[in-house]
Amino acid sequence: MATAPDDLCTVAEIKAWLPNQGNNDDVTLQSLISNASLQVLQYIDRPHILASVLGPLTEIYDGNDSDRILPRQFPVIAVTAVSVDNVPIQQASSPVAAGFLWDARRILLRGFRFSRGVQNVQLSYTAGYSSVPLDLKQAAIEAFALTYRQRVRIGEKSNSMSGQITIAFDMSDVPPRSMSVFNQYRRLAL
Repeated sequence: MATAPDDLCTVAEIKAWLPNQGNNDDVTLQSLISNASLQVLQYIDRPHILASVLGPLTEIYDGNDSDRILPRQFPVIAVTAVSVDNVPIQQASSPVAAGFLWDARRILLRGFRFSRGVQNVQLSYTAGYSSVPLDLKQAAIEAFALTYRQRVRIGEKSNSMSGQITIAFDMSDVPPRSMSVFNQYRRLAL
C-alpha cells in the first residue's frame, strides 16, 4: 500500500517507536497508518490539514453581523479575497486601516462587518500546515503503535502463563495522551 498524502506519520517513524520492528510488516504498518490517519482526521473534523493537500480555498459563509469570522480550515496562511453581499473588501494596508486582516485562526474586518445574511460572505484563502505538527505526529505514532501491538491479542483482556503469572492488557482504543493532543486540533462548531 502506498503512502497517502494525509498520513500523520511514516512507516519509518512508527518502526522507530516500536521495539525490535523488522521489515516484515511494512505493508501492514502502512495500511494501519493510512486508515488510522483518516480516522483521526474524521475525529478532529478536518478532512485535510496540510496546505499542499488543501490547495487554494474559496468558501461561502453566512454573515454573522460581527467583525470576525472563523474559516473552516486553519491555520490561515494568506487571504486573497473577502466579499460581503457581493461587495469586495480590500486588504488593510496597516493594522489600523480599514479592510480585512487575518491571523492564524480568524479573518477580521476593520471598518466593515460581516453583515447578517444567508450565504452572503465569500472568502478566498490558503490554510493548513506545511508538515504534520510534531505533537500531532507523536500522538499518532503512540496511538497507531498501540493499535498495532493490540492486533496480536484481539479480544484478549488477560493471559495466564502456567497459572504462575497473569498479564492484563490495556484495552483502551486511544491513549489518553494522544486523545488530548487530537482534541487540540479538533474543529469545533460555533
